[in-house]
Amino acid sequence: MTTISPNTVTAISDGARDDAPAAAAGTADFDALFRAHQPRLVEALALVAGDRELAADAVQEAFVKAHLKWRRIGSYDDPIGWVRRVAINRLRDEHRRSRRKRRAIDRLASQSNGTPALPDRDLMSQDLVAQLADLPKRQRLCVVLRYVEDLSTAEIARTLDVSEGTVKSNLSDARARLRSRLGRPPGAPT
Repeated sequence: MTTISPNTVTAISDGARDDAPAAAAGTADFDALFRAHQPRLVEALALVAGDRELAADAVQEAFVKAHLKWRRIGSYDDPIGWVRRVAINRLRDEHRRSRRKRRAIDRLASQSNGTPALPDRDLMSQDLVAQLADLPKRQRLCVVLRYVEDLSTAEIARTLDVSEGTVKSNLSDARARLRSRLGRPPGAPT
């Protein structure tokens, strides 16, 4: 995985700008946003994806897209919300792609009556990650956005483009599942 620092992105794109003073101010805003949110966003999405490198790639791609459109994105009320949404969409796309790939491999294997050797998934061994990995994807995403990213129910609903009731339902279901797995009685804190 190749990482790009905000300075590299800035250096690449600064040559194309004619309005240097305005660009410098916008670049400073972007750099501050990147430094403040990139590490935490990578960690949060790594919990969702179960793969830190995949999460880092998605977040990096989202920040590159934001930088390329910074004049517009920088004027949004919540530019990091835009970046988060793009990164989540990237993870969804990758999940769909890998699911299609697995299905194709399974179809080919059944046609040839052989079983393909699939690579082992490199999952983090932390207890929390293992518990989260067993949750359905939507519930896992809601839990991570709520408890890791510290987003409100309304912010999660906007990010996922669902109703607040859907978010609340997913969070409630996820907490119930985690409680039962951890052997805690209903009503006990998760």
